[in-house]
Amino acid sequence: MHRKPTPLLQSLRFRLIASVVTIEIVMLSLLVWNNISIIHTTHTDRLRDTATSMIQQIARTSGTYMVAVDYATLEDYLGNIIDYQELSYLVVLDRDEHSVIELGAFPSEPWPVSEDHPAQVTDGIFDISEDITVAGQPMGSVLMGFSLSLMDEAIRKSRIRGISIAAVEILLTVIVTVLIGLGLTRRLGVLAAAAQEVGKGDYSIKIPIETADEVGRTASAFNRMVTEVSNRTQQLEEAESRSRTLLAENRNLVHTSLHVQEEERKHLARELHDELGQCITAIQADAESIRDLSRDHDKRIEASASAILGVSSRIYEVVHAMMQRLRPGILDDLGLVEALQEEISAWQERNPDVNCAFKTSGDVADLGERTSITIYRIVQECLTNVAKYAKASQLAIDLSTNSDSLVLRIRDDGRGMDLPVTGSGLGLIGMRERTEGLGGEFMLESKKGAGVAISVTIPMNGREQEIT
Repeated sequence: MHRKPTPLLQSLRFRLIASVVTIEIVMLSLLVWNNISIIHTTHTDRLRDTATSMIQQIARTSGTYMVAVDYATLEDYLGNIIDYQELSYLVVLDRDEHSVIELGAFPSEPWPVSEDHPAQVTDGIFDISEDITVAGQPMGSVLMGFSLSLMDEAIRKSRIRGISIAAVEILLTVIVTVLIGLGLTRRLGVLAAAAQEVGKGDYSIKIPIETADEVGRTASAFNRMVTEVSNRTQQLEEAESRSRTLLAENRNLVHTSLHVQEEERKHLARELHDELGQCITAIQADAESIRDLSRDHDKRIEASASAILGVSSRIYEVVHAMMQRLRPGILDDLGLVEALQEEISAWQERNPDVNCAFKTSGDVADLGERTSITIYRIVQECLTNVAKYAKASQLAIDLSTNSDSLVLRIRDDGRGMDLPVTGSGLGLIGMRERTEGLGGEFMLESKKGAGVAISVTIPMNGREQEIT
């Protein structure tokens, strides 16, 4: 089962994996960003709280030593505190803001401005101050600076750890998604390929049922559907085959009937000519003899004989017209072109309001009996239709031959007709069946108000083929 590869961006597998991975990356990125924000806030709040607690304790203790003017003990006390890792400097000022004790990497004057929160620091040192009071009397102040380097390093490590965990989760998600996606889309791809093969008419496709999940149940339902479609298709093909056989038999019957009809018409025309024609001729001869013999003896007999002659002449005209309709003798005696010219001339006399132009080209002689009678009957039917329905003023009939085929074209400028409605007329069916009986092609073009155009093409090597 070969199928054209699907473009990457249109692949369900790619879209499924890309969608899951994208959602996972976005969600984990938001989570990492949120965690980093929380870690940063936690560390800065911790440093602020620690710094505030320490400076308040130092301010209370320093006040006691400053009242006692015991700066040596105070310096020893503060010397233990300056070893705190995050503490950068510690300065004790008296009430005149003169430095009393300076420990660590203390800044030079002017003393830095106190900051409210480590998040506001721009120079890497969190500067805070606290007034020293004893019994409500100011004694000085304490300045402290806390380095943010340890906090920034802790935040950096937390950030790296969070990003690393997110990256591992994304990688695991991609691996799991790819494995699941490949398994799922592979089975869906098998379903899609099988559907394409069924669409091409191959009903032998069977999809293996791997698991009893949704895809497995879909595959099972697909197999049942293909089996049902195969059975129905086979039944339809058998019915279509029978229909084609019946159609062929019916068309064969129609062609045979037309052939038999023409033979019967030919036979009837011959019988009318040979039998009834001779009888009428005999009646006329006897009536003429009676009339001539009774002319000077009995006027009543002469009148009766004259009446018999008139009636017999009228009967002969009717019989002659019937013979012409059944089988024009000129068709057998002089050929198709002369028979058509006579038919068209007679039709023109009955329909003087329509200008009919008849033209031939090529070798249209010796076409054969079946071809000649077919062309004659089609022209005859068209003339009848134009007289009855077309309301036309111009009619053109063109009969021509080339190296391959005989072509008859008939066109009028009448009111036309609606082909879907009138396409089933018996006259049109008869013309089509006559044409196809000779292996030819019958075409009809028309629309309301635009006349009718008929084209009959009969292959030269199939004009006289026998009815199958």
